[in-house]
Amino acid sequence: MLQVFFLIVKIIGIILAAVLGLALLVLLLVLFVPVRYSAFGVKNGQECRAEAKISWLLHLISVPVCFRDGELQGSIRIFGFPVMTLFGDEEPRKTGRKKNRKKKKESRQEREDFSGGAEEWTGPEEAESTEARDEAKDPEDAESTETQEERTGPENTESADAQNGTETVPESTEEEETTGIWKTLGGFLRLLWNFFCKIRLGLKNLKCTFRRFCDKIKRMIRKYRKMKAFAEDERTKAAVRLVWSQTGVLARHALPRRLKGEVHFGTEDPALTGQILGVLGIFYPLFMDNVKVNPDFGQAVLEGELSVKGRLRAAVFVRTAWKLYRDKNVRYVYRRLNRS
Repeated sequence: MLQVFFLIVKIIGIILAAVLGLALLVLLLVLFVPVRYSAFGVKNGQECRAEAKISWLLHLISVPVCFRDGELQGSIRIFGFPVMTLFGDEEPRKTGRKKNRKKKKESRQEREDFSGGAEEWTGPEEAESTEARDEAKDPEDAESTETQEERTGPENTESADAQNGTETVPESTEEEETTGIWKTLGGFLRLLWNFFCKIRLGLKNLKCTFRRFCDKIKRMIRKYRKMKAFAEDERTKAAVRLVWSQTGVLARHALPRRLKGEVHFGTEDPALTGQILGVLGIFYPLFMDNVKVNPDFGQAVLEGELSVKGRLRAAVFVRTAWKLYRDKNVRYVYRRLNRS
């Protein structure tokens, strides 16, 4: 029994060791095997072409992208076989499906319009019959309106007023004049009171807005003082120096190791061409003599070719992140920023 038990434990240990070894191998491959990138572009007359590729572990996984004749194509490949298409083949199918859907919708709409028009359309005979009916009805309506006007004349209106016994009596009396004067005076006093109330409310609101403005300025001043004290702190300065130095390390690591090409450019304005040449001169230490720049001060032109190659290691990024995480000054700055 003991031999069987030890044999089972041995098999389990071997399996665990194999799994741990495989996981360690994958971790080392991810950290230390670089991700290589390369790009190539050509612009010469009508020709405009660009290619880029990202690969890892001896092209075990690669992502090629190509732009040619106005079309962008790209895919994900494993051992050289395409696994997923990123650009290119799927877009024309989608556009074709959209066009077919639009055609179907247009044909359906035309059918509905045609059927609706057929139901509402009436022939010439029906139109003539409806006009004849309207003409036959018009004289009768005219006679009825005339008889009504004759009945309701001025004499009839006078007789109606006589029967009702209404007589025009003058309304302007002395009492009504006095009440009208008091009403106008009361309305004027009311308007005057409302005017003063509005002025009072306006002054009160102005006072409140001025007070809020002063409080806001005070808060801004306090915040500025806190930020100034935070920026002048020695721990903040040390954290900024460390972050800046590590950013430079990552930039040097990510920059291409190989850069070759030749560029011929120019604009219609010679002054603008000179300014662009001055800006390119700032980056001269990066490409040195590997890229030839030929300015043209007489015409607008952009031609040339350029190739770039480089690599990235995950271990460099992990090491930089670990240094920043372990630094107490960086942690202090991080906590202060989160509080604010």
